[in-house]
Amino acid sequence: MSNLKLAVAVMDIGTTGVRILVGRITENGTPKIIAKAETSFAGAVDLSGDVAATDLSKSIANAVDTVYNKTGIEIKSCYVSISNKYVRSIFSTGDIFIMPPAAVTGLNVGEVLNEASAVNFDDDETLVDIIPVAYTADGVRLHDKPEGTICNNLHLDANVVVAKAAITDKVTRILADLDIKTDGFVPSFFASQKVFDASAFFTGKRDGCFTVIADVGGAVTDISVFYNGIPFAFGAVNMGGNNISRDIEKVLSVSANQAVRLKQDYAFASKDVLSGNIEIPMDRLDATEGNMIEVSYLAEIMNARIVEIAQKTLTKVNSLMQESGIQKPVIDKLYFIGDGIVHFRGINDALGSAIKVNGDVEALDKGKDLGIKTSFTTALGMLIYISSKIKYGRRPSTVINRNETDNKPGAEAAVAEKESFGTKVKNFFAGIWESVKGFFERLKS
Repeated sequence: MSNLKLAVAVMDIGTTGVRILVGRITENGTPKIIAKAETSFAGAVDLSGDVAATDLSKSIANAVDTVYNKTGIEIKSCYVSISNKYVRSIFSTGDIFIMPPAAVTGLNVGEVLNEASAVNFDDDETLVDIIPVAYTADGVRLHDKPEGTICNNLHLDANVVVAKAAITDKVTRILADLDIKTDGFVPSFFASQKVFDASAFFTGKRDGCFTVIADVGGAVTDISVFYNGIPFAFGAVNMGGNNISRDIEKVLSVSANQAVRLKQDYAFASKDVLSGNIEIPMDRLDATEGNMIEVSYLAEIMNARIVEIAQKTLTKVNSLMQESGIQKPVIDKLYFIGDGIVHFRGINDALGSAIKVNGDVEALDKGKDLGIKTSFTTALGMLIYISSKIKYGRRPSTVINRNETDNKPGAEAAVAEKESFGTKVKNFFAGIWESVKGFFERLKS
């Protein structure tokens, strides 16, 4: 299994399904996808509610088994997505001294990240990650990555991201029952950022540029505000594509399954894009109603909810920015992504007519841009993000290629002992520079 010593497995647990990607990390630190799988839930899952662990466990097990059956790769640990609605950030700083002055290395960056991670947070929260805001070398602010800069003092301003322990512990327990260790959690805004980075979105940034990415899922719309390409604020709206399906179900008095089919077959965000107003048949649950409707009426039902999602998103964005001290929010770009909205024809016209901002409003299918199924967009962003952090101390995942090991004794020797991700700072950033050394040693071999 030598070729999988540097591999990352990510699991995106959405409200409607589980997506898994496994990537081998190449010499330049980027991932090459070697396995993927997707399974759906029978009903939307809300991790903050009384989610049936058995339902989620079955979906995860099915996805993991699919990876194994197709590729022979057994996943023993992975990184897991977490919605913006479950996380918050705390400002922090870190300082290290390099004696004598020398060029900053990945080892030094890992060390200063570790210093910045030492913050106080609530007992019901757990440390998730760090957002580097600005590096300063000997009092001079750096505009690029610090590696290679010769200095005596490296200072970091950062936002430490913490999550609700009830959510991380719940997922960790479910995975542990499946003999899968949780390597860590990746907030949605990191995944969104890396997806857009990969498509050269954040190149040519200008000072004072606020960009918003709204990831519309089944039940939740994750909102991420970026300032000059750096995560600035984040939150969520409890509304998504499932609300559109339920509107169709209730207004037209049809079954839940038929409502989903109607949404998929006639995915018009606005009746203005229809070339003709044909009638479509359906099986009404209410016998007093007719079994034919005009497709324009269906489009109106869907458009009403799409408009509401857009308007609630903008309201939340304004609230997040005002809470951060921006009293007159100026949004340069507002992009909608995600399975819950990008497939609708005429979606950009509908969004543009629903909300007005200073700059662009547009729905983008970033998965298609990057050559992957749209539902895997978040998972891809997670994979890119974690792979880029390995050299700073983030541990690789434990995956075993059974096709190569042929189940020889000792093949699982690399599987780490289970540990609770709820153990706050311990085993995450502590000892981070030792992990960095290990990375370079493995890379050389």
